[in-house]
Amino acid sequence: MRNDQIFVLLLVVLLPMSGCFDGGTAGVGEAEGAQDNGGENTPSTGTSTTVATPNLPPVISVETMGSLANVEGSDCTTTAFEIEVRHAMTDWDGSIISAGWDVNLDGVIDYPTNVSEGYMTVQIPMNTMVSRTANQGSTTYYEYEYREQSIVFGAQDDDGAWTSSELIKLSKTISYTNTNTGVETSYLDLEPCHDFSDVTDYNFSITDHSDIASTGNADYLVEITRTNGQAGLDWSRVRIVFDGDNEGDEVCSVTGYRCKIVETTPLWEAGATITLQEAHNLHSGQRDAQVEVFIDNILVESLTLDLQ
Repeated sequence: MRNDQIFVLLLVVLLPMSGCFDGGTAGVGEAEGAQDNGGENTPSTGTSTTVATPNLPPVISVETMGSLANVEGSDCTTTAFEIEVRHAMTDWDGSIISAGWDVNLDGVIDYPTNVSEGYMTVQIPMNTMVSRTANQGSTTYYEYEYREQSIVFGAQDDDGAWTSSELIKLSKTISYTNTNTGVETSYLDLEPCHDFSDVTDYNFSITDHSDIASTGNADYLVEITRTNGQAGLDWSRVRIVFDGDNEGDEVCSVTGYRCKIVETTPLWEAGATITLQEAHNLHSGQRDAQVEVFIDNILVESLTLDLQ
């Protein structure tokens, strides 16, 4: 084959391959251009995703001030307890839209507040509280009765996040009973609204007990009947003084030792009769005895009796 024919054949073979060499040169140039751009890669032109900042819930601080105090209802008896409470609250990345105290744990705010820091008084109905009894003592046993209730404070921000305090348990001693004597002492106001604004309007009948006065130390002395009114009379308002022939004045009470009131109920009801009994020889029948009845430290009845 002649040389000119060989040359033409080589051209036919090499011409289609020239595109491959051009493509490779262009790729290298683009890479070099990217490297020349301050050593940084060209930013992507795709859509970017923004990460949301987490919401910070409210920050709160709470405390109770003092202890539960009695609250009287319309009938003048204890129907609820109240206590002063304190709160402080803030929200770092928004505002608080709802906050307050839930006093019966039903998930609903009973005492709302919109101030960042402050005090308020909350009330808890006694009939919704938990009842608990506990015995104390070694030789003389006392049974204590309590009412208990937990309360909680919560705050919600404008993003819907809630923050709650811990449950705060409140406890109130309402009474104790001497299980040896059966005498109950109450810390509640059990007395309904007073029958009389002037205590001297109360009337009583004082008579000699059928028991015979002796030199012993367990005689039943006198009987006293409350003869008017409708509402019960709280024993804390009553003071009875007995002056016999063997001792001087002796104060008789439901918890007394030397002179005690027996056959009692939580209140001295209208028409009810009580009995005075000595636990020390206060009277042996040698002379008259005097009985005085005081209400709110005001003398309302006085009688001298020939006790035999």
